[in-house]
Amino acid sequence: MSESKTMNMGPALTKGTARTECGAYITEFASSFFMLISIVLPLLNMSVIPLRFGMGKSIVSNEVRRLGHYETLSEAMKKSNDDAAGLAAMQKIGGLVVKSSQLALTIESMKNKGHSLLIDKPGSIPKNWLPDGSEGPCMYMLDLKVDVEISPLVAVPGPVQIPGLTGPLPIRFHEVSAFENLGCDPETGRFCIDQ
Repeated sequence: MSESKTMNMGPALTKGTARTECGAYITEFASSFFMLISIVLPLLNMSVIPLRFGMGKSIVSNEVRRLGHYETLSEAMKKSNDDAAGLAAMQKIGGLVVKSSQLALTIESMKNKGHSLLIDKPGSIPKNWLPDGSEGPCMYMLDLKVDVEISPLVAVPGPVQIPGLTGPLPIRFHEVSAFENLGCDPETGRFCIDQ
């Protein structure tokens, strides 16, 4: 007859010890979950916000430079309002939502320091602020302001939203670039910047 061999697996678990070990696991899980929610998720959110900010700022900077290459101010403003192709790239990144954008022309007199003028529609530049005007020479800068919301990586729903940690962070990107065409239209004789 063969004898059955038994392995010694240590002390047998009773109902009381099984409950105690299970309770220990629950306590460890609760503390780990608390650390995840209170430390790790906010750190992840805080690390993603600067990345999205940098990408958004770069897109707005490229967009205002692109608008500065158009022939007339009215074309630049129309492209900025109508198609907004450059700002649509911001939506594709994910986590960036464009709320509004505004393009204007800032004119600064080099002759009279501190004198400046803000133009928000084409054809409204006074004669003395044109390139051959009495305020000249002037700097003509396109001024683009874009309001966006940067969402955190993990949004936590709740009654209190902390911008950048548990809810979206509102930001305004403000970039300027020179308007490059200061010449005259050969047909009308008007400056391209005033058309």
